[in-house]
Amino acid sequence: MGEVTPLLPKPSSYKMPSSWYAIFPMVLVAFSGSALLAPHAQFYTEVFCTRYYKSQNELFPIRDCAIPEVHKLVSRAQALIMFLTYGSTLLGAGYYGRLSDIKGRVTILRISTLGTLIYVTCDLLTAKYHETIGISLLFIGPLIRGLMAGESVLMAAVQAYIADCTSPSTRTVVFARLMSSLFIGASIGPFVGSLILKHTGDLVNVFYAAWVVDLSNVMYTHYFVPESNKRVVDGQVTVTKKAKGFWERLNIFSALRILFQNTTLHMTKYALPCIALAEFLLTLVKRPPTLLYAMLKFKWTAYEGSIYYTFASLMRLFMMIGVLPLLSKIFIKKQPQTTDSPLTPEEKKLKNSITFDIWMVRIGIGIDAISLALAGLATNVTLFILAGMLQSFSVLAQPSIRSLVANLAEPEKVGELLGAVAILDSVGMIIAHLSVNTIYSASVETMPSLTFYICAVAAGCSCLSAFFVRKTRTEADLV
Repeated sequence: MGEVTPLLPKPSSYKMPSSWYAIFPMVLVAFSGSALLAPHAQFYTEVFCTRYYKSQNELFPIRDCAIPEVHKLVSRAQALIMFLTYGSTLLGAGYYGRLSDIKGRVTILRISTLGTLIYVTCDLLTAKYHETIGISLLFIGPLIRGLMAGESVLMAAVQAYIADCTSPSTRTVVFARLMSSLFIGASIGPFVGSLILKHTGDLVNVFYAAWVVDLSNVMYTHYFVPESNKRVVDGQVTVTKKAKGFWERLNIFSALRILFQNTTLHMTKYALPCIALAEFLLTLVKRPPTLLYAMLKFKWTAYEGSIYYTFASLMRLFMMIGVLPLLSKIFIKKQPQTTDSPLTPEEKKLKNSITFDIWMVRIGIGIDAISLALAGLATNVTLFILAGMLQSFSVLAQPSIRSLVANLAEPEKVGELLGAVAILDSVGMIIAHLSVNTIYSASVETMPSLTFYICAVAAGCSCLSAFFVRKTRTEADLV
């Protein structure tokens, strides 16, 4: 018996972990979030439209809500909500990353899904009783959501779960499945939400449906998902208590040091920081005010917005389940099969996978920059929708970024490294929503498309950073 062999056997009820255990709840997360995307925009517009006209002592029809003054209020409210969500997520991202290495990935999944349920509950109560209880819960819910392992932390925990269950050479494909699950949920959610709106005419019913889905997710993660971290299951985790100074305890960015301390196999010294920078800049442009812009310029409602997001998600799903696997097969087939290489077959697969991932990141982010610029230039609905469909190709970069980060992490520090990336994501989302909404509210009367141009520039800088992600010069085929 070796030193690492557990003295007690695993209980008979123990289930072997699989990446599918972590992928399935993300379908429910995406369904709930996307189903509420367009209703949230319309709900915020109606609430602040009512408050605006009450302050003016006027009665109004609903069509009068599509005016710049109301959109300014909505944009500012959304900026505050996003700041509360991602600001509170930022506070705990590093802690939850280390906690997943010590207590397991499932612990984070359980905390996060419960936080989402509380958040949707606050929105449901506000949607139903806002004239009685006010709108305070609109801002309390996002705060709780972020403190209880927010969206970025949840994604990091799921990625760590998948890394525990897969080999480095297969992670890109599995991360593509993860992205596919998000797009499946994101395509079904708006469609179901639009049906509920069409047949009931009441936004509150969409919030009820999302609440039921989130409750199901809480039950699933609490009772059906096995732990994937083998060191936690086998009781091999050793917690080293290191004395920390006062500033280090307060400095939430101290967790980012792992980006520079982690040893990156097969890659240059600054490959990991460049990947993180590319992901950070890409986060800045993830959520431009697409729906608000379309509601103002093309007079869309939540119904048209839901249909748009449904088709956009279906396009992204096709990229993940059809285009990406095909490109991967073509790339691998074209790689020369040398017999005198000192690398093992698994190392060859890993090297080829890294090369493929690097180019997918560069191409995907480049397409994103072009699509954002075209969306701003669109003069009619058709061109605007075509720009959105083209942007679907940019999703090719997402699983490759995640695969690169996971492959460059030491096995015992996967959770901590992904937690550091989650910090950058949270900071990026805070900056994005504060700046994007501020720019949109400031330019909506004169040049509402300005936000798309600025996002295109940020995506271009992200693409440039991706070109600095390179393999070491000792590799036979440099990138």
